[in-house]
Amino acid sequence: MADKDKINWGFIGCGDVTNKKSGPAFRKATGSDVVAVMSRSAEKAKAYAEKAGIKKWYDNAQELIDDHEVDAIYIATPPSSHATYAIMAMKAGKPVYIEKPMAASYEDCTRVNHVASEEGVPCFVAYYRRYLPYFIKVKELVKQGAVGNVLNVQIRYIQPPNEHDYDTSNLPWRLQPDIAGGGFFYDLAPHQLDFLQDVFGCILEASGYATNRGGLYQVEDTLNACFRFDNGLTGSGIWCFVADKSSKEDTIE
Repeated sequence: MADKDKINWGFIGCGDVTNKKSGPAFRKATGSDVVAVMSRSAEKAKAYAEKAGIKKWYDNAQELIDDHEVDAIYIATPPSSHATYAIMAMKAGKPVYIEKPMAASYEDCTRVNHVASEEGVPCFVAYYRRYLPYFIKVKELVKQGAVGNVLNVQIRYIQPPNEHDYDTSNLPWRLQPDIAGGGFFYDLAPHQLDFLQDVFGCILEASGYATNRGGLYQVEDTLNACFRFDNGLTGSGIWCFVADKSSKEDTIE
């Protein structure tokens, strides 16, 4: 994509994330506009385009990618299709912005990285929280030494199941491994880990254990991990999504 004053985006995916979070933001941002949207459901694509005032809609991803007015692609589908759409876009020479997680598996993430490098096309994951004022301030305080000399960092994310987690006949897609790749960890932990890497540097080593303790669904619901940053700092984390209703915690310390 040549340098220009405005980036014209094409959206792949017209679900809640696009409707509530990203869609309005992409159109409000300086130098950004949305010129086309795509959903596998033509009805959904058309409805979203009409609601948002977007002039073109598609029910075929390749057609949207090939649209000469589209400069870059935003992928807001469930993780199982992230790698496929990202690779299609990059092979067409169009930069990609993907909702997290990058893909549903390590192997797919590796494929995406390889194609980005091979094609020389940028690929970004939607780790936007590091740019929010609150997190910028936290990073600033850590760097200034306001919390002392950090020797270890710990994540604790504990929450009880929500009502939808009990509906085995109609589980949320985030709990369906063929669509999400894993459970809530895939959806929530990336933001936490990305912020830690923004503050402390790249995680070079990691190991952990994932299991299902609640038996409400197939994917993991409890995870423990240890990791080491490139500056030698160590860290650990525990994520539990089937805690008692009296237990709820979301901390990094």
